Amino acid sequence: MAGAYNNSEDDFKSSPPVSQKFVRKNQKIPVGHILASLKWRNTSVVQKMTESIKVLFTSDLGVVDFHPSGDCAVVYISAAEMIEGVLYKKRLAGLKSVKGIRKVIVAERTYLSLQQFSTLQQFAVLELELDLIPVTENGLHALLVQMVSAENKISKNPFMQPLKIQSDQSNHISNALKNVPKIGDKKIAMLVERFGSLQSIAMASVEDLSLLGPGLAREVRDYFN
Repeated sequence: MAGAYNNSEDDFKSSPPVSQKFVRKNQKIPVGHILASLKWRNTSVVQKMTESIKVLFTSDLGVVDFHPSGDCAVVYISAAEMIEGVLYKKRLAGLKSVKGIRKVIVAERTYLSLQQFSTLQQFAVLELELDLIPVTENGLHALLVQMVSAENKISKNPFMQPLKIQSDQSNHISNALKNVPKIGDKKIAMLVERFGSLQSIAMASVEDLSLLGPGLAREVRDYFN
């Protein structure tokens, strides 16, 4: 196995301690590793991840569940937490307040939590402008492994580093739109150029979205409503 886990003290010490309302930035995480909150130790998610990457643990991540790199923070919202509906809003508000780090929300979308997922989507994507990625119950470990691989590629290649402000906003819109069924990069680029913000896209009518064609326009409208 590529990594090991046990019930000992933290593998990854950071000081001073960070409040549960905040996010620690500039973590020095080795290539091919992921930093996880201590609460994930001995879970099936970690067991499956260690087949591909090495997992380090700390109790000092604040609202964050995982750091696939020092520049990226991941918060996971389970279906149960989504249905409860109060605590995750506090966590995401704390995440939003942090500058200078890429922030990703990963949410467990199940048949029983579809309505609550829509509420989360409105709050996280439209109100807080955070990236949201839905996963199935058993899909979290695979997504995190992919994110570690992607983050390593970004850190090694300066030409893949996101540009400031305007590019960050475009990246946020593009990442959110990739969750829309049947949409591709070309159509996403058309929406970004035409509307300029995720809020404008979400509020657009089918007629406003007609540049995509009637079928895809309806898909986009249905996704946000």
